[in-house]
Amino acid sequence: MQRFADNSQPSSSSLHVHPLTEEGSELGDQISVISSEKQKKGGGLTHQLSDVSRFASNGWHSDITFEPVPSDYAMLKIHTLPATGGDTMWASGYEIYDRLSPAMQVFLEGLTATHDAKFFLDEAERLGNPIRQGIRGSPLNQGAGLMAVHPVIRTNPVTGWKSVYVNRGFTKRINGVTKDESDVLLAYIFNLLTQNHDAQVRFKWRKNDLAIWDNRSTWHCATYDYDEARAGDRVCSLGEAPYLDASSKGRREALGL
Repeated sequence: MQRFADNSQPSSSSLHVHPLTEEGSELGDQISVISSEKQKKGGGLTHQLSDVSRFASNGWHSDITFEPVPSDYAMLKIHTLPATGGDTMWASGYEIYDRLSPAMQVFLEGLTATHDAKFFLDEAERLGNPIRQGIRGSPLNQGAGLMAVHPVIRTNPVTGWKSVYVNRGFTKRINGVTKDESDVLLAYIFNLLTQNHDAQVRFKWRKNDLAIWDNRSTWHCATYDYDEARAGDRVCSLGEAPYLDASSKGRREALGL
């Protein structure tokens, strides 16, 4: 994974270390365990302690956007599978940007959003494990704050295309507008994501399959349609602090579509 990311990441970025000690793997601190059994015990995005969401769509997210320097690429290997179900879905941030009206694109390009994962602090306290406060793959990712401010629209430095960069998992509000306005804007973006199946792909895992994706311009979500065990190992490399290049274009414009 590190060799893959070396092609584009800054020299100050390496592999991410998850802030939760419980997330670690016997393979090393840079490997996170993805486990349905952990979810059942109250961990993760859709099973946050007693606040359990019954909407699977609330699981859509991009990895670790609560860090000042979040993930560029992620890699997931699933080694334990249920007999049926347990797929993963991805959606394109490029396509969702292109589905915004030109006026809305310009408006959102001037805004930032606050991302945080304070629920990990509650989970760490419940588990009796300390939060990893040291450097988590970048000198900018340390401490127990687990909060960052990023542009709502960011530029992917590899493609040069604009992508929507908010998600249900970690984005708490859009800054510079009222809370009510933020809620409306986020709800509209999330509806574009969840209700447009042609902006999504769905992957049916086989044992030991490996998936790689770019967190800068995609969201992903597991399908919680199984009762048996599902588990795997995930690693996230870190890219650059998110930014918007005013001269960058949307995917459709860049490709002349």
